[in-house]
Amino acid sequence: MRKVLWRNRWLSCINELTSLELQRQSWTDKRNSNPHWSFVEFMCSYFDDLGIDNNYEYQLKQGWITKTEFDSILAWHQLLDKYDSPNKDDYDVEAILTDKKWRMIIEEGEKAKNELSAIISDEEKRVLFEEIDYKQYS
Repeated sequence: MRKVLWRNRWLSCINELTSLELQRQSWTDKRNSNPHWSFVEFMCSYFDDLGIDNNYEYQLKQGWITKTEFDSILAWHQLLDKYDSPNKDDYDVEAILTDKKWRMIIEEGEKAKNELSAIISDEEKRVLFEEIDYKQYS
């Protein structure tokens, strides 16, 4: 059960971190009061909440992610891990959304997402490509 829950959260995080439209809508919405819908929380949800601080070492050992799945997202994951927001200000979402480095990470993420989608189940694809309405969680 832990594996299924972790994978759903993992795929959801990838979805959020590769959707520029969702980011633009949720990060800039001044009426949004849910802290999850921010750059900082998207990054924390992916890196911290998923426990992938050792490059997925634990998840690979546990069989929660396959080597092929890991390889499909590795380049994107590494770019994301090395990303520093403009002026090191993680709360300047306008600067992040227009940052060429961030846009390149989104593009790489789209490639990784499509590659990953070719090797996961249809049910997991629905999570990976779900149209998220962040307002229902605000």
